Amino acid sequence: MPNIIKVDTNDKLRTLITDVLPYELPLWFSNFTMYQRFSTKAHVNAYRAVSGLDFESQAGFYIPLDYLVSRGGGKTPRTISIMHPVAQLKVCDFYNKYDDLIEYYCTKSKYSLRYPYRKSTKFYGKARKGSKLVDGVESSDEERIVSSSYFKYKKYPFLYRFFESYEYHKLEKQFHSMLQVDISKCFPSIYTHSIGWAVKNKRLAKAMPRACGDFDGQFDSLMQFTNYRETNGIIIGPEISRIFAEIILQKIDLNLVDKMSKREYRVSKDYDFRRYVDDYFIFFRSESVKLAFIKSLESSLLEYKMYLNEAKTTITSRPFATDISLAKNSLSHAVGEYYKSRYKDRDTNSESVVKLKNPSYKANKAIAEVKMALASHKVEYNSISNYLFSAIAKRLSSYLSKIREVEVKEDFHLNWVLVDLDILFFVHAMDIRIRPTDRLARLIYDILETTESWPENYKEIINKKIFDHVKHAMNIFINHANDIIGLETLNLLMILTMLPSKYQIPESKLTEYFGSLTESSVTNDFYFRWVTFMLYAGKKPECQLIRDILIASADHYLLNSDDMFVDSEYFMFYFDYLACPYIDKAVRKDMMEKVKKITFDNRGNLVEFDLNKQSGVVLNNDFIVSWRNSNYLKNSLEKREYIFSYS
Repeated sequence: MPNIIKVDTNDKLRTLITDVLPYELPLWFSNFTMYQRFSTKAHVNAYRAVSGLDFESQAGFYIPLDYLVSRGGGKTPRTISIMHPVAQLKVCDFYNKYDDLIEYYCTKSKYSLRYPYRKSTKFYGKARKGSKLVDGVESSDEERIVSSSYFKYKKYPFLYRFFESYEYHKLEKQFHSMLQVDISKCFPSIYTHSIGWAVKNKRLAKAMPRACGDFDGQFDSLMQFTNYRETNGIIIGPEISRIFAEIILQKIDLNLVDKMSKREYRVSKDYDFRRYVDDYFIFFRSESVKLAFIKSLESSLLEYKMYLNEAKTTITSRPFATDISLAKNSLSHAVGEYYKSRYKDRDTNSESVVKLKNPSYKANKAIAEVKMALASHKVEYNSISNYLFSAIAKRLSSYLSKIREVEVKEDFHLNWVLVDLDILFFVHAMDIRIRPTDRLARLIYDILETTESWPENYKEIINKKIFDHVKHAMNIFINHANDIIGLETLNLLMILTMLPSKYQIPESKLTEYFGSLTESSVTNDFYFRWVTFMLYAGKKPECQLIRDILIASADHYLLNSDDMFVDSEYFMFYFDYLACPYIDKAVRKDMMEKVKKITFDNRGNLVEFDLNKQSGVVLNNDFIVSWRNSNYLKNSLEKREYIFSYS
């Protein structure tokens, strides 16, 4: 029986765990530790006093941490954001007050493929037997292993689920053509005041902004509060931003149907459409209907100061099989055949494992088959890497489970693991983004945990294989720093911390890597770089030089900021720096005293607090980084598995 756990719906801070962070983060970053700090009044008081910020005020602004992440395939990088921790607390308050209205306004359009429809009240401690785990948020028909979202969602956690659905096939039977378009720069284009136009109507919202309650006004103010008081554009990444956009886009859906009706075109008869976040899929039978729909959609979007992205318009005729779908089918066959070759005949038990003697030959052959499966379809690795990782992970997990039953491990048992590692690192090298690196880290952790009881010489070979691959990946970055965003590679260092101390990067190479990241950075990722390298260095005696470099760079950063604590990066870095046990406590306390002398509260006065009292809190308690938890990486990997990715 599953372990059914009820959500404490009175705990408004649970929103910190589910709806305020982007997915694309370093492996060490999560809100679980900050959630614990903010759950303790004495700790909240310390952060308030030291920073001089008014946690209760609705006035002022906070600067999000904006940074770039790769979208792969030669596309321009995407800017995503972490909102300020104080702004995150405001989101908790908003959810606590208005979650019922969020449900109401997000269930207006039946044409949306992904929307929150009710609050999560329970989750399962482990998967039900025979259930299929979802790759995203909690859906209405498949419970998650952990509570991954504040709301439950309909209908599809990922777009590919729609393409595999009966609903999609039914639309294909009725209409012979499908047009796909999306909104150009949707989130950066959203005008925050337009939430009022969606909740009420544009005329009423402008004439009587306080009519019909204050939900829209509070939501408008909240989104500005998280984004430097900007009214043009909302931050990308957090689930709260998708919900804000969904309310507006659902209203546009309804306006669109109304405009088509006035042109005497009936939905479900003359045409139909579905929308997944900002992507529209239009099903039609005649050119005139298609043109009328486009004009109506452009008109509906224009009323909300948004436009279609004409460069990404595609038309598909029956059968509705996209290149990505065809590629996945080919890959499914290739991966299936590769794993079939691991077992004799149709047997898949531990006793039927083929005695592989040349793992390098087998790996090269399997990689070639993957490449051939993609060669006939116009898709890039970034379009299918997640699918590939999932397909391999499922079968690798099955293999490792079977091998646990074998009392005496032999060379061929090891060789199959080596082949898997070669394939995984190849796929990762083709798509060095955060999500693939995250998936790679999880699989490596599973391999190391499963092989922990294997003979020492086998474990040495596995550790060296992983080390060599990671080192090679880091060298690729160092040699091509201008083509790869540094944040994507930081998790590689975290992977190495899973290995024994003998398999670590020499300090000279580490400093070169840090310098390359620093020189090539075109985004605000100082905090990410600093923490990642400090976690790696830890207390290792051989890493004293890199620690000295990190401490010096922290000194310069903390004492030369224009915005200080209203800036998200400064706020998070400052309290993580003060909590870092790898820096002498006297050094951290001295920095605390220096920063106090240049910190002003919201009234423009220098902050006043008892340094000895508050240092007892902030120097001895982790804030975001789990410095003091030796299992931080394991815990992070387990929790991140159930967080929804933006892309």
